[in-house]
Amino acid sequence: MDVQDAPAPAADEDRAVITAVGLEVDGEHGPLFAGIDLTLTRGFHAIQMPAGPEQGALLLTLAGRLKPSRGTVTVMGDTRPSAIRRHCAIAAFAGIDDLDETVTVETVLAEQRRWLAPWYSPVPIQAGRAELIEVFGEAHVPAPKTLIVELSDLDLFLLRITLALLSNHPILVVGDLEQVRDIPGRAIAVRRLGAIARRFTVVVGVTNPLGASAPQHHLHDRRILTGRD
Repeated sequence: MDVQDAPAPAADEDRAVITAVGLEVDGEHGPLFAGIDLTLTRGFHAIQMPAGPEQGALLLTLAGRLKPSRGTVTVMGDTRPSAIRRHCAIAAFAGIDDLDETVTVETVLAEQRRWLAPWYSPVPIQAGRAELIEVFGEAHVPAPKTLIVELSDLDLFLLRITLALLSNHPILVVGDLEQVRDIPGRAIAVRRLGAIARRFTVVVGVTNPLGASAPQHHLHDRRILTGRD
């Protein structure tokens, strides 16, 4: 995996990768969102809507982890959630890819590699270190023996992305960017997502626009997607 130097695909770059039509997901007290029409091509996409269950549900529905109550999601030609999941990795969703705070960085990387590897393939404890370095880029890479509890918001965010990318699915769907709480760290996270989008299609939830200094991306405002506030 080379997220730093791989060029963006030249062919079919304008073809839809993810399409949602009339998308709606019901919550306990009514729809979490409704009337979402969305087309995502290859590259880097930010979906702007308030952080919380609504945003998380939309992202997870696009990734095939939730079944829509109404409407359709099509990802690389597939509409069944089980098929969509084969195209999409997810990262940084509370309650889904949380990490044990008492283990080390090298342990979670090796465990993820073992989970993905054939049962007969030995996996060294250093597995995943090269991918971690690529994802972190200019950010400080945590030492292998660093405990998860010792990581910063940015470190944890990028580590969870690394774990997701080890599956090598072509689409990466990432939870709320605001979980990286400090502004400088969030800016680094955006740059790293932009670098990852040179190879993978990246979709991230945001509360606010990424700004003019962010890497090239497409911003999708929930109010525009539904035609209403």
